[in-house]
Amino acid sequence: MALPDNEEATTRPRTGQTARPGDVYRRLAHMVDHGEEGVLATVVVTHLSAPRHAGSKMIVHGDGTVTGTVGGGSAEALVIERALAALETGACEMVSIDLAGGHGVCGGSMEIFLEPVQRATPFYVIGAGHVGQALVTLGQTLSFRFTVVDDRPEFLATAALMPGVQTVLASPEELGDRLEVPRRGAVLVCSRNHKLDAGYLEALLRMEMGDERTFSFFGSLGSRAKAAKLRRMISEFPELCDRMKQVRLPVGIEVGAETPAEIALSVLAEAQAVMRGVQPVEGADGSRGFPLLGDLK
Repeated sequence: MALPDNEEATTRPRTGQTARPGDVYRRLAHMVDHGEEGVLATVVVTHLSAPRHAGSKMIVHGDGTVTGTVGGGSAEALVIERALAALETGACEMVSIDLAGGHGVCGGSMEIFLEPVQRATPFYVIGAGHVGQALVTLGQTLSFRFTVVDDRPEFLATAALMPGVQTVLASPEELGDRLEVPRRGAVLVCSRNHKLDAGYLEALLRMEMGDERTFSFFGSLGSRAKAAKLRRMISEFPELCDRMKQVRLPVGIEVGAETPAEIALSVLAEAQAVMRGVQPVEGADGSRGFPLLGDLK
């Protein structure tokens, strides 16, 4: 039975399935619009005999399935393997394929460029209060895609009015059943009290253990006194202690923040730096800052 026209772009061929002309571009546009992860593989150079010409494209999706093809066989299997590795790092890569017996019998070679699809970074905001809402409002101007979590429906109703924001109603005990740790994702814990923060922190740390993946940015809001108290509470769980040491708590760089918007700016600045691989500078008092743009040159 033929699919309706509006379903063409969402159809994902399995590995080895031939795509129709234009499928790669349609699928790529759908991925960008819906925040789906994947890697675009493009044949950029061929030498002698090769199964596909320069410009041929294939999308490797996060689950290992593909749209399009760069030639099939062991050569394509290698591209899929390298593409999934590139998806984890977020870095582009050039892959050389030997078709003279190594990964084929054509006798030539191909150079294939792997480009992770640029998409917004998933960012979980645990707490829909003043700081959480300010962070989402300000962060929507950056490359983050927000999901707001709270156990209070009335607070989530306000967050749901923000364009492009997803909401999840979940207590700490329910969190692991409602969310999973994304690749290169960020999370901020900023609920309404330290006891609830500790519950969400424990749930998030156990999610990381269960998913065998960590958040690229993991922060929790609070004063130094609150940070010490939360660390003591989590220390009751020895299996979580090592990872808890790496949580950014207190989170945020020093900008003299007082208002929710200023606190949000402080947190987002640190999150942006961490996601871009900029190393923080530690002050003598333990405060964190980052090099000025001119200092990086």
